[in-house]
Amino acid sequence: MRTRTIAIAACILVAAACSRPCFNDTLKLTFDQPARIWEETLPLGNGRIGAMPDGGIWKEHIVLNEESLWSGSEWDPANPEALQWLPVIREKLAEGDNLTAQKLMYEHFVCAGGGGENPQYGKYQTLGALEISHHPIDKPVTGYHRELSLRNALANTTFKLGNGTVEREYLASIPDDVIAVRLRSSERNALSVKLSRPENASVRAEGNTVIMEGTLPSGKEEPGQPNSGMHYVCKALVYGNGHIVADADSISVDDASQTIILVASATSFNHSDPEAAVDSTLALASKKPFESIKSRSQSAHRALFDRVEINLPDSAALYAQYGRYLLIGSTTRATLPPNLQGIWADGCETPWNGDYHLNINVEMNHWPAQVGNLPDADLPFTSYIEGMVTSGERTARDFYGIPGWTANVLANVWNFTAPSENPSWGASLTGGAWAALQMWEHYQFTQDKDYLRRVYPTLRGAAEFLQASLFEMDGKLVTGPSNSPENSFIIDGQRCATCAGPTMDTQICKEIFGAVKQASDILGEDGEFAESLMLTASRMPEMKIAEGGYLQEWMEDYEEAEIQHRHVSHLFGLHPGTSINTPELIEAAKKTLERRGDSGTGWSRAWKINFWARVGDGNHAYFMFKQLLAPVCDCGFHYDGEGAGSYPNLFCAHSPFQIDGNFGGSAGIMEMLLQSHRTSEDGLRIVDVLPAIPDCWPEASFSGLKARGNITVGCSWSYGNGEITLQSPIAQTVIVKCGEFEQKVDLTAGKSTKLYF
Repeated sequence: MRTRTIAIAACILVAAACSRPCFNDTLKLTFDQPARIWEETLPLGNGRIGAMPDGGIWKEHIVLNEESLWSGSEWDPANPEALQWLPVIREKLAEGDNLTAQKLMYEHFVCAGGGGENPQYGKYQTLGALEISHHPIDKPVTGYHRELSLRNALANTTFKLGNGTVEREYLASIPDDVIAVRLRSSERNALSVKLSRPENASVRAEGNTVIMEGTLPSGKEEPGQPNSGMHYVCKALVYGNGHIVADADSISVDDASQTIILVASATSFNHSDPEAAVDSTLALASKKPFESIKSRSQSAHRALFDRVEINLPDSAALYAQYGRYLLIGSTTRATLPPNLQGIWADGCETPWNGDYHLNINVEMNHWPAQVGNLPDADLPFTSYIEGMVTSGERTARDFYGIPGWTANVLANVWNFTAPSENPSWGASLTGGAWAALQMWEHYQFTQDKDYLRRVYPTLRGAAEFLQASLFEMDGKLVTGPSNSPENSFIIDGQRCATCAGPTMDTQICKEIFGAVKQASDILGEDGEFAESLMLTASRMPEMKIAEGGYLQEWMEDYEEAEIQHRHVSHLFGLHPGTSINTPELIEAAKKTLERRGDSGTGWSRAWKINFWARVGDGNHAYFMFKQLLAPVCDCGFHYDGEGAGSYPNLFCAHSPFQIDGNFGGSAGIMEMLLQSHRTSEDGLRIVDVLPAIPDCWPEASFSGLKARGNITVGCSWSYGNGEITLQSPIAQTVIVKCGEFEQKVDLTAGKSTKLYF
């Protein structure tokens, strides 16, 4: 994301808010007044559809989203000049003339059509809003309470109206695929229900249903032509014990003490007939009593959420579980992975197009999936990357003239994989490989060979491209032209980003080559190619430690344009990678982090929690967690100043809102509790329990977290003593560490093993 200066905000445990939220050990977010900004509303989702009610007293505004609602369309971004100029650019890099190489990149090595700025690239957009208007009653409102239960995936609003009571419940049902709202009051009243959208929408009411539909622009329309892009349909079915009347574009309800609203939506991205899909969904759901919809929704959510329990002395447990809650809510019924906003966006002009960025952001969205015992949350991302391969093969052919597949930084639902419009940050040819490595992580945790067999061609293709893309410079094989996302250095007094062989690229190459080699051995196929990858890796540069003791970001120790840049890409090998694994490299990583500083955007602070956890410094990891919670309360905030941290509803402020920080922070807390990326000298997996807990967690517990090898781990501790529980579906031998405690353990299939320290 774009550069700006970040001030270190006050370190606090609980994010203050305009409307005073309360976070407690029952895993609830509670407020004492309606939301005044969108970042105070409460997120609900079933993976495919999302809702955010604001709890308004007389007018309730519930923002609606559908995972696939994108403008734009597919187009061919191939640049016929790129392949011709590639050897010239590499020659300039080999000569050390990075500035000329960058100039040539801007002139000749960008996608055709303008990349993310092209209307055909499109953007993720809000579906609209469900608006509920209540007839005002001249009685005092007291006892207002609004909350979100993470454990039950249920939001509610309650207050007293004179001597009467008002209660509203909201949920996004996983099994019934609807947003469901129940409005109840002790006295009968009147209300109206409407659907709305800022643009490209028509709304009408028929019977007891409000219907909203429209078509988004494809980006290919000529002036005066109607939109020709994605079509969507959204319907709100209204029923209850009141008198219901359809107006032109809304439903009026009179004399009601209970009203139920079911909302369903679909787009032409996944349905040939979106309206038929919506009608079928509503017909099935409306046959069930609301209590049945509610109980089924809670059961489906808790079957996933309750796999993990975390009990810590402060809000860290809530934040970790909030990340898991958001991951369930943005993946369970999904066909697409969560984008930069998850499935919760407020507007048609979403920040950064609401797309997928492959230089960390979409990968970070999935960091809590495995250790947080939600492996299925990876599957929409798996399918998405698999669907990207054909386009990635064209990019490999058209821009590099080689086999395999690649993707750069920007990605959307229209299979965009090319270098984007700005080479200084948009041409990062290891983006596809980084995404593919998430598949390898999935296998390492689950040990699912059928899954590995499925994704092996995708892993192989990413490695094949990188192997073929390397060229020789100073006796080593390097990537290029590339950059270290999204950083730059000073050369001849000018800023430059274009380079060959940035440290992160080399780390990713070696990680994907190693993953393919291990996968080849496990599956018993493709051995010759796998061996060739190991030979290639041996010819690539080693990581370099600068004279200042920090890890070099580039092959040369250039003067950095921003020493405290938000990306710390050259520590990929520390986390999520594993190649920074010697005492010397770990010490260099620490110095790199100290030099980079503790500020940064929201997701950057989240990444640093994981970094400090990996080097075993729990106190600094905890300090970064407090930095992530720094409150952002300016109701008029825009991305033009300071304010990274957390919004009142705990959404992460990049700023503006970007959900990767929530997922990265959640994963970081779990990384402080459990790590399993290392192996012993004799090849045994090391299960490292409590590798980075801070001094302020002297006693606590967790259960249900996952270690690689499909090992379920729990631990309770009190002032240096405790109990560890491990369970594995297969027999295996591991080494369990916890501080000074270390023991080789033979795990029996299906049985729990307890250790005491």
